[in-house]
Amino acid sequence: MDMNGSDSAGFSRRGMLHCAACAGAAGTLPIAFAAQAGAAPMLPGKEAVHEFAYGAVRLTGGRIKRQYDQVHAHYMALDNDRVLKVFRENAGLPAPGPDMGGWYDKDGFVPGLTLGQYISGLARIGAATGDKAAHAKVAALVDGFGKAFVKASNPYAGPKAQAQWAAYVMDKYVVGMIDAYRLSGVEQAKTLLPIIIEKCRPYISPVSRDRIGKVNPPYDETYVLPENLFHVADITGDDKYRQMAVHYLLNKEWFDPLAAGQDVLPEKHAYSHTIALSSGAQAYLHLGDPKYRTALENAWKFMEPQRFASGGWGPEEQFVHLHQGKLAASLQSSKAHFETPCGAFADLKLARYLIRFTGEPVYGDGLERTLYNTMLAARTPDSDGGYPYYSDYGSQGEKRYYHQKWPCCSGTLVQGVADYVLNLYFHDDDALLVNMYAPSEVTWDRPGGPVEVVQETDYPAADTVRLTVRKPGNGRFAMKLRIPAWSKGASLSVNGKSHPATPGRLAVVDRVWKAGDTIALNLPQPLRGLAIDDRNPNLQALMRGAVMYVGINPWDGIEKQVVALPRALQPMPGQPEAYRTHVAGRDLVFVPYHAVDTERTATYFKTA
Repeated sequence: MDMNGSDSAGFSRRGMLHCAACAGAAGTLPIAFAAQAGAAPMLPGKEAVHEFAYGAVRLTGGRIKRQYDQVHAHYMALDNDRVLKVFRENAGLPAPGPDMGGWYDKDGFVPGLTLGQYISGLARIGAATGDKAAHAKVAALVDGFGKAFVKASNPYAGPKAQAQWAAYVMDKYVVGMIDAYRLSGVEQAKTLLPIIIEKCRPYISPVSRDRIGKVNPPYDETYVLPENLFHVADITGDDKYRQMAVHYLLNKEWFDPLAAGQDVLPEKHAYSHTIALSSGAQAYLHLGDPKYRTALENAWKFMEPQRFASGGWGPEEQFVHLHQGKLAASLQSSKAHFETPCGAFADLKLARYLIRFTGEPVYGDGLERTLYNTMLAARTPDSDGGYPYYSDYGSQGEKRYYHQKWPCCSGTLVQGVADYVLNLYFHDDDALLVNMYAPSEVTWDRPGGPVEVVQETDYPAADTVRLTVRKPGNGRFAMKLRIPAWSKGASLSVNGKSHPATPGRLAVVDRVWKAGDTIALNLPQPLRGLAIDDRNPNLQALMRGAVMYVGINPWDGIEKQVVALPRALQPMPGQPEAYRTHVAGRDLVFVPYHAVDTERTATYFKTA
């Protein structure tokens, strides 16, 4: 593709602007992608294991469920008129309810940007929990949005979105309609999908443009579109949306060099390029081209040394150059170390895709670390648009709300938490993969009869996990349990009989099961220090298993003190998740970052 305005399909910017006049006409997608999709189709990409559908996994207790239930209640309580107001105003319809304010408002940064994500998250929660009220709310929001969208001459609720964020916002509209249709059964959402794309497309760049860094233009993120456009093609049966998805894949700047083993992460905008990897995942699944799978695997490898102890990455929303001490330097220069709900949403999706493609436990280790220390650790929203955005890993860190209300992270928060149920279990035809340890139940419908497994645990506060087969089907299947690489001394028994468990591997128990059979798993979680980067090996964070611990209520100058992590720490009596030590005559207490509310924290310490 030519960044000066034309591409291999023979489509120009002048032609795009000319087509703006026909934006309201359904069925006239103003682009022909035949040249882009002219090659013979490949076989679909293969998966080693598959996700369970929403509703197959039920959370039954623990910290993950507490956050899940709180988010469920919070987004159910959003006033429909309020979140639809900006769209009704844009269409000249009666618009009751107070203004949203912040980013979302008609005069805000990106008006109405997150409505589609609220719809998507509620549809996912409704499908996972069976909450009919969630589905009813989804239907009402789709109806209100649809009426306003069809009537309005402008598909965007404000000039900034139209001029600068056209692809970004359309993608949010589209995912809301996809999930409303697939998960809540809202037929109107399927009808709206082509209308939305037809009406928004004239405002979107005719070529996929890269975005470099946090502030450098072009800002719009056309390369995030393909993931959901592939889904639209599946839903509508119209191949032009598959062609459009292929057209907007960011091959030259992103997938091609990654597949060739080139680290092109530094200076890229961290969140949007990570979420673009999900577009590559769908390209692999739909087109079968192995370069996209290879690109994802290599991107993960290049991201590993970019990560803070939390699993987060991208200080000031930008991937850094390696081997220059950039992560350590960011502790002094920034309080925006990880764009948390958005980044975690992208990172967890990437990990799940890689688990699906490979079945390898290393991606489950990464998923667990990111979930516990970022999304699960995010501050609870308030009642008027205050939402978490950045995590601050400095010596006086705080969990703050973003300085403007209703930011982008309010949309990914509900989607990401709704997806918690997807992270726990996977399956192939003959095996159940237990990827995460949390109180839960899974129902696996298979030809040999339904299998139900119950998981009981207080992990990660405790080291023990118990899995019980409640229904065995015909009993002929394997269970595969992820043994984290850090869990030295892990042990496993089946009905009291010892079974091998190797850190960094899957423990495979292949037998004929009967109701009442149990697996007992013990995962020791040793304390260890984790260096921030290779240039600063003695600047470390404290880890216990997958969980990042932080010092709470740190004093000024603590970053200059030496703390012998982890050997100087002693457990606090009666508190299995708290440790303390003395530093310069003062008590320093460490707790899991996900347990912190409004206390100040320090994450990294000099260890020598």
